[in-house]
Amino acid sequence: MGLTLAGIQWTAIPSEMSNMAQLFIGISLGVRFKREFIHTAPRWLWSVALGTLCMMLASVAFGWALAWGTGLHPATLILGTSPGGIAEMAITAKVLELGAPVVTAFQVCRLIVVLLIVGPLYRKVELA
Repeated sequence: MGLTLAGIQWTAIPSEMSNMAQLFIGISLGVRFKREFIHTAPRWLWSVALGTLCMMLASVAFGWALAWGTGLHPATLILGTSPGGIAEMAITAKVLELGAPVVTAFQVCRLIVVLLIVGPLYRKVELA
């Protein structure tokens, strides 16, 4: 992570491979949803949409604040702080020609923080 943030990049994924990976990710997610589910869960879908919108707005605000403080490109930092999977965010950054290594580093750090705080947070909520 440190080498990549310093601008040292030893490998690159061919763009055709990234495009195919994104296509397969979209297909694998899309085939899991059935029409009946969408019709029977409107309240759940609204709550998911609202939660996603709030997380996106928080990511934009945090990304802009980081860009202002670091001088890095705002779009890279917004994508780095966005909710989503590491693979999806890295592929999106590569396709948009943003700092894919920086986005990946942010997403890995987010995952580590989440993994470290979920256990203690669960125990605290469980005892309350």
